[in-house]
Amino acid sequence: MPDIGFLELLLVGVIAFLVLGPERMPELFAQVGRVVRKGRGWISDVKRQIDAETAPLSTPVTEIKDALNMGDISSFNEELMKKHGEVIDPAIAQGSGDAAKAETIDESEVKADEASK
Repeated sequence: MPDIGFLELLLVGVIAFLVLGPERMPELFAQVGRVVRKGRGWISDVKRQIDAETAPLSTPVTEIKDALNMGDISSFNEELMKKHGEVIDPAIAQGSGDAAKAETIDESEVKADEASK
């Protein structure tokens, strides 16, 4: 956006006064005011529409932030899984070593699988 200072605005006002005369200056300022008011209304409508569209996206983010602040991630995870109808293995959710071992793939199994191809 152009950087317009006080002197530039004063110069534009003096030129407008000389060109239009004192009779039409109030009409010009009224028109400029209407245009600015319509522009501000349009911008506020756009902001309102953007906020309405992004509100469903910000709700889960807020819930996650609250859960992180509380420090109780496991209960939040369970609530989230119940909300979406998924079941989670409690051993995996708690991060136990047995569940982690069960989930890892042995390197020899991978090599044997690659060899069979």
